[in-house]
Amino acid sequence: MNSLIDPRSVLRLCWLITAMGTIPFKGLAQPRLPSGWNAQLEGGGWLATGPVQAFWLQANQYGSVPPTVPAATLRADVWKTYSRWDTMAPRGRFDWCMGIQGVGNATPNPQLILPVLYGKLCWKALELSAGRWRQLTGLGDSTLSSGFINGSNNALPIPKIQLATLGYVPLGFTKNWLAVNAGYSHGWFMNTYIQGAYLHQKYLYLRMGKPTSRLKGYLGINHEVQWGGQADYLKGSPVAIDGKLPSSVSYYPDIVLGLRPRAWSAPGYTSFDGAYWFGNGLGSADIGIELTTPTGTWLLYHQHIYEDYSGLVGQNLPDGLTGLSWHRPVDAPRSWLNRVVVEYLSTLDQSGASFDLNSAFQGEDNYFNHGQYREGWSYQGRTIGTPFILPQANLQTGAKGGQFFPNNRLTMGYLGASGQVGKGVDWFFRLSYSQNYGTYSNPYPTPFGQVSALVNGQWQVPNVSNLRLVASVAMDQGELLPNTVGGFIGLRKNW
Repeated sequence: MNSLIDPRSVLRLCWLITAMGTIPFKGLAQPRLPSGWNAQLEGGGWLATGPVQAFWLQANQYGSVPPTVPAATLRADVWKTYSRWDTMAPRGRFDWCMGIQGVGNATPNPQLILPVLYGKLCWKALELSAGRWRQLTGLGDSTLSSGFINGSNNALPIPKIQLATLGYVPLGFTKNWLAVNAGYSHGWFMNTYIQGAYLHQKYLYLRMGKPTSRLKGYLGINHEVQWGGQADYLKGSPVAIDGKLPSSVSYYPDIVLGLRPRAWSAPGYTSFDGAYWFGNGLGSADIGIELTTPTGTWLLYHQHIYEDYSGLVGQNLPDGLTGLSWHRPVDAPRSWLNRVVVEYLSTLDQSGASFDLNSAFQGEDNYFNHGQYREGWSYQGRTIGTPFILPQANLQTGAKGGQFFPNNRLTMGYLGASGQVGKGVDWFFRLSYSQNYGTYSNPYPTPFGQVSALVNGQWQVPNVSNLRLVASVAMDQGELLPNTVGGFIGLRKNW
């Protein structure tokens, strides 16, 4: 087997891993952090049989894993939790938390990024947040999902400010049978191909059933809009005015409510905006049911994607992500199998193959692509939604196309599982198989099949408190992604 691995890179990675395991920890007193404060330091590296990172090694990693190999990484985290989560701390009305993560990746194009940098203030059941933090959008298994359809953990978090409830808040007048989880935020697409673009986001979810009920129902919706901005590639384009997209605050109510402009065109916008609505709008309508039994908790859920009115009223059914998860009771002893997730993703329908501007349901939704935003529903080159709708830069030559996302019609089956072997080894596993059809405007000649898999193990190093050896092996085989076998090895220390 031919390999593009440079032996000198392997030696550097070994030196890095050895240094991480000995210099900071061995023979030195372990620092004690104040109550509620936590820290983590991790170092390691990736190798592969080719120049690209395997799919499951980089997907759903909040944009912090480089797309090429060999590569090394050093990352440090510090965070403070809410005092109300500490049973020994006094519980006042106001509380605060914060977090920061710095990541340095050694590659041919070195990276220094801050995937996490936030502060949060909590008052009773309300939370005000500012910065960038890890947050999923939708209803499902947040631990082992293949990636939520509209807002996964695949891209770097977008900087924003948000006012939200602190999770599900029971409503007293319903005797706690009904609970609300809601949020409203404004964000900025920073350091990307278009300047001055904004993010509008809101969500509303209901839980039916008391917190102690064995059976609970969930229903909710989220709505995101990428709006405003300017770029050189838009100059001279009929979809923008002198390279600028509508950014005036006067359009904000229409953006929030998802309304079409009152006129076909105006001095501040073009007929493209008049025919649709302002910005790149999309979201998901979600439903779920949860059953708690003595042997574990089951969650059945569906995330229904929409990009326009036709999707919102279900003309694109059954498109979306459907999942079933099970996990052991929180207070049960850990076992060789603690969690299982099975998911099925379909994006084939898209409200039909033809686009008719004069129809109430226009069709050809063309998920994640957009006529004004050249890179669509992405941030700094990574898909914000499900990682299975991939930018063309990640695909084999034969799967590329004229749009940023040349393959948004697909079906995918997924299996994820996690557990513990013995007392010191945690593991998890991911396996996916997809059939990929391209787009309606540029279909593949035949469906491209793709298999991707990953196995991860974390081993507690003996005689060293909270030091773990982390290792992963992943592979891609098929017609969509470059075929490769890759791996990661590193050390992780927690305080």
